[in-house]
Amino acid sequence: MILRFSPAIALLAACAYTPPEASGLVGVRPYPAEADVCQVIGENDLTIDYLDHTALLIGCPKHEVGAIADRRAEGGVAVDQIGDWVLFSIPQEGL
Repeated sequence: MILRFSPAIALLAACAYTPPEASGLVGVRPYPAEADVCQVIGENDLTIDYLDHTALLIGCPKHEVGAIADRRAEGGVAVDQIGDWVLFSIPQEGL
């Protein structure tokens, strides 16, 4: 039996990403809303140097260029890439 995959299925497979935990990160919740691909990232040995009481640490899958552009547009600064995730420090007013 020969299996044939359409280009659309191949594209969907290429867009899949691993959860933050697969890269050694602690995913806390989706950001900025429940249906979004980025995650608030919690503290562990990989992220302790990036956490600050005045900013959120947000991770986005490295291939999600739209989400990455959105984080930059809201003032996020890329601080690292760990595994498949780009980490941003996003200042929080009033914290």
